[in-house]
Amino acid sequence: MADRHLHAFDTSVIVAAMLGWHEQHASALRTLQQAFDRNRVVVPGPALIEAYSVMTRLPAPHRLSPSDTRELLDETFSAAARVVPLTAQELWRLVRELSEQQVAGGRAYDAHILACARKAEASVLWTFNERDFQALVDDDEIAIRTPS
Repeated sequence: MADRHLHAFDTSVIVAAMLGWHEQHASALRTLQQAFDRNRVVVPGPALIEAYSVMTRLPAPHRLSPSDTRELLDETFSAAARVVPLTAQELWRLVRELSEQQVAGGRAYDAHILACARKAEASVLWTFNERDFQALVDDDEIAIRTPS
């Protein structure tokens, strides 16, 4: 039976899947490829930008040029994945919710990625920072998983 669920990917998994030298490359790439094989890949907009940022600021010799990074992300995701951003109205709603829930600092970035995954109606968000995202999920609407 085919998997009918959408799989969203956090920056940590995107970066690991793209970089062959990364210690978590094999598990990230396998998880991403399985989702691609089922045409079920969602990339939260902020995770795409953050992956670009990370790969272009890595220490030498691992740093990629901006053009190589764009090409790698484009070749991997542009044709086969759905990139999901938030609208201005959705961003303001997220800021209000973050404030009401006393979410501060870097966790706000995780909440933005999670909000995009929810908007796409993803059933799972893959991340190597499972604990960070679990702290933001208070329902069974989306599963937070780590590639293995």
